[in-house]
Amino acid sequence: MMPTPSGPDGAHASSLRLTRASAAALSAILFVLGCAQPALVLYNTGTGKEDSMWGMTLLLTGWLGVFLMQGGWFANPLLLLTLTLLLMGRYRGAYWTGVVTVLFGLSTLSWYLYSIPADEGGSPDRQLELLHPTFGYFFWMGSLLVGPASAAILGRKEAARKNDDAALQGAMGLGAGGDPPGQSRL
Repeated sequence: MMPTPSGPDGAHASSLRLTRASAAALSAILFVLGCAQPALVLYNTGTGKEDSMWGMTLLLTGWLGVFLMQGGWFANPLLLLTLTLLLMGRYRGAYWTGVVTVLFGLSTLSWYLYSIPADEGGSPDRQLELLHPTFGYFFWMGSLLVGPASAAILGRKEAARKNDDAALQGAMGLGAGGDPPGQSRL
C-alpha cells in the first residue's frame, strides 16, 4: 500500500477521491431510480393499447435488442467501465468511454424509427412502437452523463493544478522534483 501524501497535496488527493466517489454514487443513484420506474411508453400494434416498460425490465431483457438492431442496453456495461476509469482517476479514458456510453444510450431512441416485435412470433402485425420516453429513461440518461461530465471537470481541474504547481516551481527556481537547480535527492 502506498503511503498517502500529507499536507496540501494529500488534502487535494483526498478531495479528488471523494469527488470521484461522489460522482460515481450520484450516477448509481440515478441508475437505480431509472430502473425503479417506467422508462418508455410503447404502443402495441397487435392489441392497439399503450403500455409502459419499466427500467428494470429493460435492464434484464434489453440485451436481446442486439438481435433487433437496438444497442441501447450496451450503455450499461460501458457505464460500469466509465465509472471504474473515473474512480481510478483516468479522466481521459473515462471521458471518451462516457461519450460512447451516452451515444449508446441515445441509440435507444432509434426505436422511434424501427419498431420491434411484440412477441417471439415476429409478426409485422404485432409490433411495439415507441411513443415517448418517461422519467426512468431520463434518470438513466442522467446516470450515463455523470461520468463524462465529471471526468471533463476533474481533468481540467487536475491539469490546471499541475500547471499552477509547475509555474510556482519555475518562479521559485526549483526543478521538477522541487529541488533547486543542480541539486537532487538521490
